[in-house]
Amino acid sequence: MPERRTVALVTLGCARNEVDSEELAGRLEADGWQLVEDAEDADVAVVNTCGFVEAAKKDSVDALLEANDLKGHGRTQAVVAVGCMAERYGKELAEALPEADGVLGFDDYTNISDRLQTILNGGIHAAHTPRDRRKLLPISPAERQSAGADVALPGHGAPRACRRTCPRAWRPSPAPVHPCAAASTVPRSPR
Repeated sequence: MPERRTVALVTLGCARNEVDSEELAGRLEADGWQLVEDAEDADVAVVNTCGFVEAAKKDSVDALLEANDLKGHGRTQAVVAVGCMAERYGKELAEALPEADGVLGFDDYTNISDRLQTILNGGIHAAHTPRDRRKLLPISPAERQSAGADVALPGHGAPRACRRTCPRAWRPSPAPVHPCAAASTVPRSPR
């Protein structure tokens, strides 16, 4: 039986990045990847970047460079940037940081396994050109309920908010929670 592909997820930044990393981990595990804690034990090191303030950008670049240093000293064969910095700078980041074997935007998350396998096999996945994601949001939900319940958005108003909140132009809003599902946890707005 062939050895399982291994991946390490290095998560920087806010709680939203932690949630994204959990989503990526679930998708990768479901597709046969083995998650490992230490990047030096991984075939692919995926760095979930934060790119809002200069210190966060520096931390993200440093993490990508540290992961790149593992190549040639063991198992690590590829380094991939995901997250806010990868989304915000896309192609520009890929050109400025050739140490990253791939720079994947949020739209790549649904196909993360295929993207990593392509990169691991020496293929190239073209980095995206960032765009204003607010224009991609629906104008109105398909199903509406009468007034009386508030709509909660995951990550909005959470007690552990991002210290480096990303502008909505390059960090997509989460899907709305149906009012009935959130009614028990959201206080009613004063009317």
